[in-house]
Amino acid sequence: MEILKPQAEKLKRYFINADPFLWGILGAKNKKGCLVELKKSGFLQHYSDGSNPTYSKINQDLLVELGIDGILEHIVVPRVNSGFTPDVLRYLRRCWEEGQTPNMKYLTEHGLYRKWRLGDNETYERAGYQFDIRGVGRVYRVIGHRDPARLFVQIDTQHNFVERWTVFAGLWFEEIEPLLDFTQEGVGAGSNSK
Repeated sequence: MEILKPQAEKLKRYFINADPFLWGILGAKNKKGCLVELKKSGFLQHYSDGSNPTYSKINQDLLVELGIDGILEHIVVPRVNSGFTPDVLRYLRRCWEEGQTPNMKYLTEHGLYRKWRLGDNETYERAGYQFDIRGVGRVYRVIGHRDPARLFVQIDTQHNFVERWTVFAGLWFEEIEPLLDFTQEGVGAGSNSK
C-alpha cells in the first residue's frame, strides 16, 4: 500500500493518538494481551515474554518495523475485512455518507451486536451461550471483549440504541477505505465501496 507523505503523516498522528490502542482493532482488551496477539501475528518479535513496554513504545516500534502503511495493510485492514462482510461495510458506509447511525436491528440481525440480558436465574446470555454472573459458568467472547459493531459505533447498552460513530469509523471511511479503492483501481480490481 503506497501512501503519499502528507496523508501518511496524518494517519501516523491518528495512530499515535488512538484511544483505544490500535483503535480497538485487536481482540485483546489489555496491553499484555495486545502484545501477545501482535507477537503471534509475527510482529514485535524482539520483545521478551513478560516485558511491559508502554503503549507509546509499542506504537514507536510498530512504526519502525512496519511503517504506517504496513500497520494498515498487515494489521488494520485484514482485521476489518475478517470481521465485516463487504455488504456490511457498504451498508455502514452508506449510513456514514448520509449522516445517520446504523439501525440497531440491522446490527443485531447481522451478528454485529448482541444485547446482554439479565435472566431470572442471574445469568447473562450472549452469542447463544450462557454464563453465570457469579463466575460459575463459562464466558464466550464474540470478537475480543466487545461486539464487532463497536469498532464503528458507540452503543448505549442501557437504552439499546446506536449513540454515535467512533473516531475509527471516520478514519476508515474517509482515509483508509479510499486508499484501498485507489490501490484496487490501480490494479484493475475496481472500487469495493459502491
